[in-house]
Amino acid sequence: MAEPETDGGDTHLPEIQTTDVHESQTAATKSAPHPQPQSAFFSSLPLEIRQNIYSHLWQAAGSIQHVYKSSASALAPLSHCPCIADLDAEDVREDELSRVLNTPAADPATLQDGVGPGSEEEREAIQNWRFRIVSSWCNHWKCEEEPPILRELQQLSLGDGDEGEKTGETSKDKRRQILVKEFSPFLATLLTCKRMREEAIDSIYNDTTFSLINTEALTRFLDTTPTASLARIKRLHFTWRAPIETYMDREADEVVAERIKWVDTWTAAADKLPRLQELRIWAYPYYARYPTPFEEWFEPLHLFGRLKMPPSRFHVSLRWFQNSLPEMDTGPLDFLEAAPFGYEMVPPCQENPLHFHWRRLIGLGPDEPRVPVTRRQRKRSQFSEIMALEMSYSCFSFEKYTGSKASNTFLYSDIVTVNLKQ
Repeated sequence: MAEPETDGGDTHLPEIQTTDVHESQTAATKSAPHPQPQSAFFSSLPLEIRQNIYSHLWQAAGSIQHVYKSSASALAPLSHCPCIADLDAEDVREDELSRVLNTPAADPATLQDGVGPGSEEEREAIQNWRFRIVSSWCNHWKCEEEPPILRELQQLSLGDGDEGEKTGETSKDKRRQILVKEFSPFLATLLTCKRMREEAIDSIYNDTTFSLINTEALTRFLDTTPTASLARIKRLHFTWRAPIETYMDREADEVVAERIKWVDTWTAAADKLPRLQELRIWAYPYYARYPTPFEEWFEPLHLFGRLKMPPSRFHVSLRWFQNSLPEMDTGPLDFLEAAPFGYEMVPPCQENPLHFHWRRLIGLGPDEPRVPVTRRQRKRSQFSEIMALEMSYSCFSFEKYTGSKASNTFLYSDIVTVNLKQ
């Protein structure tokens, strides 16, 4: 017997063109969703109220959702998290790094509890700002470092059999907490039933802005998201740490290869996002004060001109670049003036005469990974200790209740963590 096929949460029987019986069964499967009359949510609340409830869910989860690769691996899955940053706030990463670097050293005898210039706390602050400056999240470093919200799944006693009879703080502190990531309202709502999915699906795209972190995440998002879902997207934000190839010799092999990938990505985006009403791009150089990308890197964005978005909604913010190309005098760039999008050029916070040694200044060696690994994973490990049994526990639970092998997506989205309270 053929297995049912799954497409976007709906289950369809395989279409077999042998008899009228099979055709009628297939048609019945694709019919209107069950009205769910037993549910007070559907039977008592009018559609307008239900739609308001859905909208409040998306707003509570975060109206701007970052979509990013979970690690630097080519096979790393995409994940998402809410944006908690001010989109147009001044980028103070350079200022903060200079502040901690320029703090005068103090006599170790004057330090109290290891806090102050020259302390471990200061060294950690310097390291944090160094990584923030080279992060592909750019001015969204707060979003990158925000740990995921975990909820308690279960509490297990660590003591003997009489541990449960103990009272007070001693009993509370000697418990092992089983923690998992908090439920996402997006997936939970879409999987409740077919009727709720059909009612809520449009409001997700109406009320949510998709914020992509760098080109690899955007490419993966366009390649793996169903075409029907992409066609619903109305607002797209893109944070781009421009690669070194954007100002290198145009004829170099690595430059040509990188530009082909860039053009292909935005050509696909223009084709798959026909309802786009807002496209905002924040572009940063690979390192501060590197030259502005050549004209060829902006040409694919002209494909969105046919959508007739106003400059306030189709906008490119160029931050920390030099004001001109290497062979040009300072002044406005003609190809930007003629572009269908609005733009602004935000200079770096500081002149920084050491910018030729910037890579050494921020503590990166020649063997540093080209794309920094997302620090969200690093912050998670500080929040709770990930035990070796987490994946086997997830696999066991999934197989126990479904009879199927667990997929990588399941393991990634439902990681079980254990926190031992001391």
